[in-house]
Amino acid sequence: MLKCSPFPRCKSVGVSLLMLVSLLAGSPMTAQAQPQTPAALAFTSSNVKLSGGLVIHSSPTLADLTGDGLPEILIGTTAQNGASGNQPNRPMYLTAVRSNDTILWSAPVDAPINSSPAVADIDGDGQPEVLVTTGGDVSDRKRQGSLIAFDRSGNLRWRFTTLDDVPKDGNPDGAFSSPTLCDVDGDGKLEIAFGGWDRQIYLINHDGSPRWNNLNSYPGTPARPGYHNADTVWSTAACADLNNDGKNEIIIGADITGGGSLPDGTRTQNGGFLYVFDGNGNVLVRRFLDEAIFSSPAVADLDNDGVLEIVVGTSYYWWNESGRSKTNYVYAFRTNNVFSGLPYADPAKLPNAPGWPQSTPYPGFSSPAIGDLDNDGDLEVVIAAGNPFAATGDAIPGAGMVHAWHHNGAPVAGWPINVKNEANMDATIFGSPVIADLDGDGAQEVLVAMVWDIHVYGANGALKTRLKTMYTVASTPAVGDTDGDGKADVFIGGSHAQGDQSSGYLWHFKSTSGSLGAAPWPMFHRSATLDGYYAVARPPEVSLLTNSLLLLADIDIPAQRREVKIAISLMNTGGSPMTWSAQPNGAAPTSITVSPASGELQPGGSVALEITIDTSNLDEGTHDLGAIQIEAAGNGSALPAVQVPVSVYVGAVEYQYLPITRR
Repeated sequence: MLKCSPFPRCKSVGVSLLMLVSLLAGSPMTAQAQPQTPAALAFTSSNVKLSGGLVIHSSPTLADLTGDGLPEILIGTTAQNGASGNQPNRPMYLTAVRSNDTILWSAPVDAPINSSPAVADIDGDGQPEVLVTTGGDVSDRKRQGSLIAFDRSGNLRWRFTTLDDVPKDGNPDGAFSSPTLCDVDGDGKLEIAFGGWDRQIYLINHDGSPRWNNLNSYPGTPARPGYHNADTVWSTAACADLNNDGKNEIIIGADITGGGSLPDGTRTQNGGFLYVFDGNGNVLVRRFLDEAIFSSPAVADLDNDGVLEIVVGTSYYWWNESGRSKTNYVYAFRTNNVFSGLPYADPAKLPNAPGWPQSTPYPGFSSPAIGDLDNDGDLEVVIAAGNPFAATGDAIPGAGMVHAWHHNGAPVAGWPINVKNEANMDATIFGSPVIADLDGDGAQEVLVAMVWDIHVYGANGALKTRLKTMYTVASTPAVGDTDGDGKADVFIGGSHAQGDQSSGYLWHFKSTSGSLGAAPWPMFHRSATLDGYYAVARPPEVSLLTNSLLLLADIDIPAQRREVKIAISLMNTGGSPMTWSAQPNGAAPTSITVSPASGELQPGGSVALEITIDTSNLDEGTHDLGAIQIEAAGNGSALPAVQVPVSVYVGAVEYQYLPITRR
C-alpha cells in the first residue's frame, strides 16, 4: 500500500487488490452453488449496476435522504474497468440507491472514491448533506484529491481541495480517509474531519472553509490548511466527547517514518501516531505505536465504568518493511488522562487498558466494531486481520482471520475465526466487521466480507451462512431496514463477473424470515456520520438553553411592528438519537411560527429553532402568547413534552449606547 514518508519519496508495498479482482473475475471455482441457507437466516439476492467503475474499498452508508423515514444506500466507485485489466478509464460517481434497487441519483466526481460517504444535516437547515473524499486509489493517483459536499439530491454544494505535497506533480494528493461529521463546539453545526495523503489532518467547517490552518507546520513553510502530520494519513477519525463537557474531540490514526524531525523537535521513528485533538486543533495526545495506523479508531466505554476507551488496529506497512517478523497488535487505551497536565507525547497520557494490547498472528487493515456479543452488559471488540502475502496453497494469495475479545482482552469463546470460502480458499480481509441481530432472536451476528462472500457468524463464532456476490468484495457491509418491513437488508459494493465487468455493482441481500433486531455496529464506523462512537445506552434527552421567551417589538420600527424573531437552541443531551417536533400551543391573538418544525438529533447534537411572531395586530403592552411545545421520541417511546412560554412586549423600546473611549 502507498505510504509517503516525511521526505520527498514515496513507497508502495506489495499486494494489489486488483490482482485479486483479476484472478477471481475469471475463476469459476468461487462461483459454485451456495449450500442451503438455514431457515432462520434466509436471504434473497439482487444487484444494481452502477454508472461508474468498480467499487473497491467504498463501504455503503445507509441514511434517509428523502425524508420518508427510510434510508437510502450511498456508495462510491473508482475508475477501474474490470473488463480491461482494471485500467482506470471508467467514469466515477457517488450514487444514491433506493431500497427497491433503483438509482435515486448519481453525482459525477473527477477522482476515484475509496472512502465511505457520510450523511447528516451539517448546517442546521433541516436537510441532510452528503460528504465524500476522493482520490484515494494507489493505482490511479493522477487526479485531484478533495472533500466534496452534495445536497440530498446530489447537487454540488462545495468542494475543498487537498494539497499537492508528495510528489509535487500538479495533482492534489488523494484522500482514502472517510469524512467524519462532528460538532466540536456545540453550536449545532457539524464540522468534517479527515486525513489525506498530503500529510495533513483537516477539520473543515460546514461551509467548506478550513477550521484548522497552518498547525504544526515546519518553520518557514507557507501557510496551509490543516494540521501537518509529516506523513500520510489513511485512518478515518472518530468523534466523541471524552470529558463530558459538551464538546467533541477528534481521534485519528496516522503514519510516521523514522529518521526525520518533527516541528516540535521530536526525532521520528518508524511507526504511527494515534492523535486526540480538541476542536481548535490543539494536540491533547500524540501516542506513538511501532506500526503505521491504517485502522480507524472506535470509542466506547468497554467495561461500563464511566471512562471511555479508544480501540484501534494498525497496518502491515512496517511489518512488511522489517521482514514480516514483528508482532502485530490491536490496542485499547484508557482516556482518563487525556486532559491531564502530562506532555501530549507521554505514553501515560493514553495508557493501555487492562488486558490490552492483544497480539494477532496477522497484521491489520481492518477497523474495529464494538457491541455486546454475549448480552452481559459490557462490550466486545471485533476486528479482522490478514496477511496479504501469505502463500496458503490455494489460488488466492493471502490469509485472513476475525478476532473477538471481551472488554478485558480475553478472547470470546469460539474466536478467532480462520475465514474460508466454500471452496476452502482464503485471502486477506481488507474491510471491517459489522455487528447486528439479523433475525431478531436477541443474539448478535458478525458479518465480514472476503473473496466473493459476506460471511455471517454467530456470537459464538459458528458460521451461519454466506451471502454470495459475483466479484471481489473488499469493503464493509451495511445492515439496516431500508423498506420498512422490519426485516434485515444487507448491502455491499463490488462488480459482477457474469454481468458488465467494466462497472461497479451494489449487492442487496434481503431477509425473508425473522426480523431485524438491535444493530450496535451496522456499517463502517458505526453510523451515517462515521463517528466511530458506541454511545452509552442512555435514552435521548431534550435540553434547552432557555425556559421562557420575552420578545421586544419596537413600535417605532416598522419591521418590528410587523414581526419579531428570536432563535433558541434545542439539544439532545442523551445517549441515543431522537426525533422531535415544535409547534405553538395555546390560543393567541397573533401568529407564531417555528422553523424548522421537526427533525432528528443524534446524541450531543443541537439545532437552532427560529421563532417568528407577527405583531402587526397587537396593541401596545405585554402579551402572553401561550407556549412553544416541543415533543420528542427515541428508543421506541415518547419523551415528556417541554413547553417554553412566549411573551411579547409591543411599545417604545429605549436603547442605551455606551460611549467608546480611545486609549
